[in-house]
Amino acid sequence: MDDDRRRPTYSTLADSQDLEESIHEFVVSLAEQVDLLQDDELIADFEALEERASVLSSHAESMGYPQFARAALKLSEACSEEFKDAIQKGLLELTELARSIRLGHRGAS
Repeated sequence: MDDDRRRPTYSTLADSQDLEESIHEFVVSLAEQVDLLQDDELIADFEALEERASVLSSHAESMGYPQFARAALKLSEACSEEFKDAIQKGLLELTELARSIRLGHRGAS
């Protein structure tokens, strides 16, 4: 897992010039989006967390980050059942994936 955390993640749509700016904006907003998810978890607003994670999942998928999209969807599903351990694990996974995506985006030419 330590090796995976150091490995950059790139958009599967990185070659699409039409999406270049949208992908950039998505990546730049990731830290804030993950912070908002963590805030929802902190105040136990599982309904807001579920909705925010679901929207983020769709956006990640459309920007070419399927692994992040799956993790966000899994988090959303955990929220619907209020599985607190799964929610915390999901947030940790999204935090690591967001870091990896930002790493890949900065390293892209």
